[in-house]
Amino acid sequence: MLTSLLIAPAMLVSSPYRGGPGLAVIPPWANIDQTLANAGLREIAPYRAPFGILVEASAHTDLSELRANGVWTLFDGTLIASICGVENA
Repeated sequence: MLTSLLIAPAMLVSSPYRGGPGLAVIPPWANIDQTLANAGLREIAPYRAPFGILVEASAHTDLSELRANGVWTLFDGTLIASICGVENA
């Protein structure tokens, strides 16, 4: 169990965003709709988590520009799906 707690975050941090679906991490105190609009991201999920929102972005998305607009980070959606056990993402 300890190994899985160490491996999962390492996979997330080392995996670059390639475009397509992604998981945007935004602080819960931010205005989420405004943050997404400023960052140029489009929400694609019907539900929101306190810190994570499924979004659609291009492969040319500049992560430093996202951070400047309030998005903490953007994870590759296919990697998140594989961690959650989805095989056809």
